[in-house]
Amino acid sequence: MPGEEVHIVRSYQRIFRPDRRIYQVDGRTLPIPGGVPLRWLGWALASLLAGLVLAGGSRLVTVLLAAVVAVMAVRAGRARLAPALAGGAVLGCVAISHMLGTVDWPLRLVVFPALVATLMTQVTPDGRPVHRFVAGWVRAQLGGWRSLGRPVEAVGRERRQTVSVRVAHDEHGPVLRRGRIVGPALVEFAAPVCVRRRRRGRSVAGRLDVGRGMVLDQIRVQDGESLAVRP
Repeated sequence: MPGEEVHIVRSYQRIFRPDRRIYQVDGRTLPIPGGVPLRWLGWALASLLAGLVLAGGSRLVTVLLAAVVAVMAVRAGRARLAPALAGGAVLGCVAISHMLGTVDWPLRLVVFPALVATLMTQVTPDGRPVHRFVAGWVRAQLGGWRSLGRPVEAVGRERRQTVSVRVAHDEHGPVLRRGRIVGPALVEFAAPVCVRRRRRGRSVAGRLDVGRGMVLDQIRVQDGESLAVRP
């Protein structure tokens, strides 16, 4: 309608997957409009645990994370990038560990988890949660964009694909095709042909040889009779 505001709907997941929220604790209403989403609590707890682990600077966690990144690169068909990605994961863990070790505990244990949880629950690129969007983007960058299982070329690049197409012969062909017709039938030809008598019926040849047969453009094949067509 004229004058009405238009909104773009990117996803209907919020309709079919409503957020579960906490509004009260022990009968007391939380002083937060709209309540606290359970996803927010989950992200806050996960980021808190991840911060504690990374702040400790555990070498085992760093090695495991680098191994997971390398395995993902290999499964995506980018084995050559596996060492570089694993090294980047190690450097990232070291940098985050150093940063978390230099800040005070209120920032590390309260502020950072709250910021991460808010970001992960509020931001929805392309109508999807952040973790699903990031996972899809990383998978597309490593394995390449695909359509029906086939890789899609980058924008601006041309791709040539050889395709073989088989065409069946029909009555409009310029030459005769080998075949056999058993009557009863009425066979018509686009041009006159040479018809010869055989022991088991008649045969048709494309070459006109009046001395060895009859020249016809229409042949009536009797019941049980065989007509062999030879180019």
